[in-house]
Amino acid sequence: MINKFKSLSSDLKVILLLMIAACILSVFFPWSKVMIAATVAVMSCIIAFIHGFKYYGVKNQIVFFLICWVVSNFFEGFSVAYGFPFGNYHYTLAGPRIWDVPIVIMPAYFGMGYFAWVLSLVINRQYEKKLSGIKTFLVPFTSALIMVMWDVVLDPTASTLNGNWIWEDGGTFFNIPISNFAGWFFVVYLFMQIFALYISKTDKKERDIKDYPSVFWYAAPLTYMMQGLTYVETSFVRKDNLEIWHYAGLISVFTLCFVAWIGFIMIHDHLKEINAK
Repeated sequence: MINKFKSLSSDLKVILLLMIAACILSVFFPWSKVMIAATVAVMSCIIAFIHGFKYYGVKNQIVFFLICWVVSNFFEGFSVAYGFPFGNYHYTLAGPRIWDVPIVIMPAYFGMGYFAWVLSLVINRQYEKKLSGIKTFLVPFTSALIMVMWDVVLDPTASTLNGNWIWEDGGTFFNIPISNFAGWFFVVYLFMQIFALYISKTDKKERDIKDYPSVFWYAAPLTYMMQGLTYVETSFVRKDNLEIWHYAGLISVFTLCFVAWIGFIMIHDHLKEINAK
């Protein structure tokens, strides 16, 4: 195992070490609020940049980041101001903001969004392939579904319990409006689809999956498994608001952990198939 770690390139070592640190923070300090959440968000963002630079190149990954930031921040701010597409809400998180949206929100969008994209590439068996045809639409569609899985687990604890944002009109799902999840799918699909159309035209890089160590691919499902297990572990630790914490732990098993497990299986089988040739 140590020899395998030493054989990795320096950037992949950084990815692996940051993910281990993020796992430790998430699992052992799941009840902490803004500082731990912000630290994990920033770590996810850094990991996503390093991973994307290696896969898509610096320019294309920066384009992904900018599309994600501009589209998500615009609709977040628009919804805070006018109630569309998520619903009427406002943030209580401290720190600098852009159009009433805390800056710390965007690294989380980008980090989790990028790895939803990579996990979607895995599920759609795109790995080293250039996006084309129906996959140009299936990959962003699947990515958006994966991101909504995260929000379905995240929102009841982050908003209803921790009060990081407040739904002014309430809602039928743990005081959250269903429009929030429809809005999430719309916004995430939009910025993923824009990137898909962009990368399908500009990505000229020839790839061989053997050029990437297995840890490179496992980073995406590991990110989502880490998020899911955080809620599972927290559901056993917390003694208050058990209805919501137990919901989050249970649903994360059948959403975040499940899609991550599918990713692990598909990557394992594909690498085994490639190495057997």
